Amino acid sequence: MSSMLKAVFAAVIMGFAVTSPHVNAQAESDVSAENPRWNLMLTGSELQICSSMNSDYCNSTSWIEANDMRTARLFQLTDVRRREALRQAIWPRSRNGVREELDVALREMVDYFGRGVVPEYRFVERLRSRAYLELVMRLSEAEYERVLDNLEMPRLEGLDEVVNLAESKDNSGAFITEFVQMAERIKGAKPTILVVTAGERDSFRSVDSHIQAFAEAGANARWLPLDIAVTQAQRNDTCGELEPLRRELSGTYDRDRVNPNRHAEQLAFCNNDGAAAELLANADGVFFTGGSANRLRDTLLPTGEPIAALQALRSRFNEGKLAVGGAGEGAQALVSANMITNGHSREAISVGSRAAAAPPVGCDFDDSCPRGLNPNSLTYEPLGGVGVFRAGIVDTDVGHRGREVRMLRVAADTNTPLAMGIDRDTAVFMNSRNGVFAVRGANSVFFVESAQGTESMIAATFHYLRNGSMGRLAGSRVANVVMAEQPEYFPESSTNRFLGDTGVADNIDVACRGPKQLRLLQERYVLMMQTTENSELELSRGRCQIFNGVMGVAIEEP
Repeated sequence: MSSMLKAVFAAVIMGFAVTSPHVNAQAESDVSAENPRWNLMLTGSELQICSSMNSDYCNSTSWIEANDMRTARLFQLTDVRRREALRQAIWPRSRNGVREELDVALREMVDYFGRGVVPEYRFVERLRSRAYLELVMRLSEAEYERVLDNLEMPRLEGLDEVVNLAESKDNSGAFITEFVQMAERIKGAKPTILVVTAGERDSFRSVDSHIQAFAEAGANARWLPLDIAVTQAQRNDTCGELEPLRRELSGTYDRDRVNPNRHAEQLAFCNNDGAAAELLANADGVFFTGGSANRLRDTLLPTGEPIAALQALRSRFNEGKLAVGGAGEGAQALVSANMITNGHSREAISVGSRAAAAPPVGCDFDDSCPRGLNPNSLTYEPLGGVGVFRAGIVDTDVGHRGREVRMLRVAADTNTPLAMGIDRDTAVFMNSRNGVFAVRGANSVFFVESAQGTESMIAATFHYLRNGSMGRLAGSRVANVVMAEQPEYFPESSTNRFLGDTGVADNIDVACRGPKQLRLLQERYVLMMQTTENSELELSRGRCQIFNGVMGVAIEEP
């Protein structure tokens, strides 16, 4: 930790000591800049782990040996696999026209490639070419993934995915390393990290990369083979039916054929009632990958009550024996109430939010949207998810996808005093016992407090903090903030569009300078942000930081 960060941390702790006289002093006596005792990490996007299978996430690919490493999924275009992908039993009759067009397209691809086996990148590139783009645009995401699942070949023995954290393009490698160090400080020795992939549609797909990444960072890493199919099978004593349950509940196909080793591991876990308790009893950290917050909740709280594994996790976390982390929607799911599960900011301001299950992705393609919902509807789960972050709402990928307004709407509609939105390639590290937190990474964290509103207007206090800045979550507010100096920032391009785009982040500087008011207009929607005499500013050029600003969003009258 740099001397600047040590000074920042010391300032925050001093403020904590003054303003929190009832905290157990002995319990926090060893908190310092060198050991802040973080036990919670939330990242604003899924980790982009540099590996031989994910070379796009690497600075350099010269280390990848195609003959010795697994570099891509392979698809098989034989008659058998095409028939399996397009069999009537897994396609609704109402989609027969699309199914028949896909049959023609796949037959043409056999001639185009001149062989039956094709790497994923070449297959997807051809499928999304001009020749078939119109057809692909008419597929729902579930249909698209259904085809790929059924065409995928089993993994080749002897070729494994290889991770290289040192070559990571973004901060994912640093976040993984810091999480391992968090768990190590709790244990006092080499920690054991459990990776939970239950939020992902295919809970097998990213296991290898995450296990390797945490191992490379110095941990004993293991997979917790729990997902929605396992939970359902254990409840009904039907572990032998995992594959059909995956199809029904996650929309995945042939995972037992494609990855028989992971299937066998999960089957053994399912048949052993004590497996989860044993794994968690020996764990020092649990990390939730991304995917779907809704699916993760359905795994851990299938009836609204926590399964035994979640009870054990909460108990060890509350005892201070476990570090917990989440990425992307895995971070959203760590809340104890009002878990955001879907939605676009435009729907948030124009329609509002709904306490309902998230609509299926692409449900407008195959008429599977629940009544009154569409793919952009803003939905949330009032009872929350994993339940280790108790300070309020968490949203992710906020700045890049213009989610500030949806976060604001859920906070106002649910009377939640505090909401925290974390940007892509950015993390919040937190000590849940005293509320002290630090922002790390490339972008920002956006807090809103005391959100209130009507059907056509919402307003709140906001804070916009960046890398190295620290503070404390004190009940329903952000306190003791010390803003770290930032380098100058020059965006490659900028926009005023704030609903679903980067308008707020691109123009935040306007609220710090000039008239000190930011006003963005998008169609009939207007967003205003301004500083007041109570605001504190850090004026790094390009993207300043603001503590105690005021914001509002409204629908303008025609």
